[in-house]
Parts: sequence; C-alpha cells; structure tokens
Amino acid sequence: MTGTETSSLAEEGSRKPQGMFDGFAEYRTPSVEDYQRLFGFGLVVVDTNVLLTLYRSNQRTREDLLTVLDRLRERLWVPHQVLAEFWRNREQTSVLGHHRARAKEVGEALAKAGRSASDALDRWLKQVHVGDDAEINSAIADHRMQLEEVLLALQSLIERQADTDVIADATDTNADPVLARLEPILEGRIGPPLAEHEYAEALQEANRRGQAEVPPGYEDFKSKPAEQAAGDYLVWEQTLKEAERVGADVLFVTGDSKEDWWKQRNGVIPARPRPELVREMERRTGRRLFMLQPSGLLEQARQVLELEVETSSVLDLEQLQTAETSGKDEWTPEALEALVDLLLGQASVQAYAMLDAAQNEGFVSRATVYEIGGYDETRMLRGFTRPVKTAAKRLQEQGIATGDADTLLVAVYDSASDAVLASGFRLAKEVVPLLRPIAQRVYGEDARIT
Repeated sequence: MTGTETSSLAEEGSRKPQGMFDGFAEYRTPSVEDYQRLFGFGLVVVDTNVLLTLYRSNQRTREDLLTVLDRLRERLWVPHQVLAEFWRNREQTSVLGHHRARAKEVGEALAKAGRSASDALDRWLKQVHVGDDAEINSAIADHRMQLEEVLLALQSLIERQADTDVIADATDTNADPVLARLEPILEGRIGPPLAEHEYAEALQEANRRGQAEVPPGYEDFKSKPAEQAAGDYLVWEQTLKEAERVGADVLFVTGDSKEDWWKQRNGVIPARPRPELVREMERRTGRRLFMLQPSGLLEQARQVLELEVETSSVLDLEQLQTAETSGKDEWTPEALEALVDLLLGQASVQAYAMLDAAQNEGFVSRATVYEIGGYDETRMLRGFTRPVKTAAKRLQEQGIATGDADTLLVAVYDSASDAVLASGFRLAKEVVPLLRPIAQRVYGEDARIT
C-alpha cells in the first residue's frame, strides 16, 4: 500500500459521522430538557440591563425577578464588566428616577391634552358664533369641568402608582432594598476583572469587531466612545473565559435586543442568538450558547422550575423591553430643543457645533469647531463635550426625560494619523434628523450647510 493510500485511509477513518445539527447548532430550537439542564448544571449569565430592570419594573415584577435569581443563585455568574456598568448607570435618572419621570411625562401629556381640548372648544365657539346662547354655553362649561376632573383623577392615579412602584431609599446604598436582596444572591458569583494586558487586548479586538461589524457590540461603535462601546464585547469575552473554565453550557440573559446580539424575529420564527456567537462559543469552549430576554427567563422559570411567577410580571418585562427598543428613554425633539436652548445661553460653541453636525450627516470637523468658536490654533478641545453632558443632567434634574448624554456628541479620532487630537465630533445617528429642524429655527433661512 502506498503512502498516499495510507494517508487517505487515515483521514477517512478520522472523520466522525455527523448528525443534522452538527455544525448548525444555531438553528436548533431550545427544548424543555435544555432549560432543565441549564438551570441545573449550566452557567446563567445576566447582563447589566437585567439588574437595572429591577429598578424600572413594578413592585410585583421586581419581586418575581428577584425570586428567580435567588433560585438560580448557584448557577448565576456576573461578568465583572456587568457589575462595572451596573454601578456606573444605576444612579441615572432613567434608572432610579424611572417611575417618577414616567409619571411626570404622562401627567404633562394629560395636562397638554386638556389645554388642547379647551382651546379647540374656544375656537369652535367663535367660529360658529354661538354668542350668548346660554344653553350651549352652560353645557360646554359643565363638560369642561367634567373633563378637568377626569384628567386630574387620572394624574392622581398615575402618581399613586408611581409612589407604589418607586423604591424608597434607593439613593442610599445602605438602605436600598434591591441591593439588600441582590448582595447575598450575587455573593461569590461576580467574575474577576481582566488582567491589564488582557483588557488592552480586548479593547483592540472590540474596536476591530466594531469596524468590521462582527458581533457582539458593533452597533454601539456607531454612537458611543470607543471604550464605552467595547462594553458588550468585554462582557462576551469574560463570559467565554468563564464558560471555558467551568466547562458548562451558557444561558445569557439580556434585555438588549439589537441585531449585534440577536438574529431578529422573522415572521413566526422567534429571535435567536447570532450564529457567529453560537459558533464562537462552540469553538472557544466546546459548549452551547442559549439566550433569553428577562421576560423569557421568568417564563422558563415558571415552567421548568415550577416557581410561582405572575403572568403580569412576564408581560411587564415584555412591555419594558418593547419600550426600551422603541426608544422610550431616547432623545425627543422637545428634549433636544430644550438642550439646545440651554446650551445657546451657556455653551454656544457646543450648541452651534451640534447644529452644524446635524446638517452635515452628523459630523462636525475640528476646523469648523475652531471657526465657530474663534479659537486660537493652539487651543486644545479636551473636554469639549462636557458642557453637553452637564446641560443634559440639568434637564433631567428638571424632570425632562432625555436620552443618553454620553453618546449624544462624541469625539472622533483619526487613529491613522493622530490618536490625541480629535478630528471632529459626531452626533448619535438617531438625533441627526431631530436636530435639523432646530437648526433651521436657530439659523433661520441662512442655515449653514457645512
């Protein structure tokens, strides 16, 4: 037998027979047995938004989610990056002030509706020349009063519900009941930070993936500063390391619904993890990746662990996920207009830089910023975006719901030529069309197109 024949036979013998899902695990629908195994022997990894959801959900949902986490505490694992993001974001108005802000928002909408209805009635009375018709004027006055009473009753109801759902003493970490419940659940379940050299390498890899649109996290590189945008990849890398260390399948629970984590729902086929993530998990660890959103975790815990979980809690989490996906806490035209007006009085260069960027596909160059500010060429732009964040925080303190101030206007660096001086500044892409009408108002007919 020749050497070539021997080699060919050896290769043929080394090939193992494969099944339908070998190499195609991303298409397999999770079964009840899969979740039983995960809850019993797997690694249940929770993302930052799952922990922050405890503050945004209502009292009943909060209790059900904490009960499920407590039941799974021996299987839980929290990447160090998740804990870092939790502490960084916990004190934001959109978290601790969620219920008050939502109640205030609805109350203002109801008051505005009442004023609009009253104005419409006044216009009608003038247009049809009712004049001194006592009967019609008396009936309209009665209905106005009834409408006002209904709107006030609704506002009172909403405020009482907010009082019920808001977490008392949450601003004091010693008295926060959520932290009091979480601390024993997560004791010993927090992963270590990456070593300094590993962290540096991970940031480089995150940036490479962001530019090449390799999941997870590349969506964040479109609107966030590089180190902050790397958060999702850091969570993923730490999860891979832990899965490899303990040799367990992973259930990753996240409220993030972006396409850099999920292969999106298509008709009747539910959303599932990105195939690239499933394959990377298998390649790096030899294990399977499963993913659920918080509402799915509650539903599976109810069925598999036979826990008493209210259906309303599952629905509440689904609605929270939908609200976040639809931009409930993102910038609105009204919030942006208030921000620009505030900046025009306190930091006009930043205001005009944002407006110029809105008219130039979201980007304003360094040269344009110098032109707007009349800056000397030796002036540095370090901290240029800080007044924007300060103004946004001031709006939040006034009860105005805003989007993420950290990603609204970010510095852009041309790493190929200069990693120190910003080449310009970029707006979050979702605010660009919202800022253009404001630019037209501020600049008038002479709005500049940079």
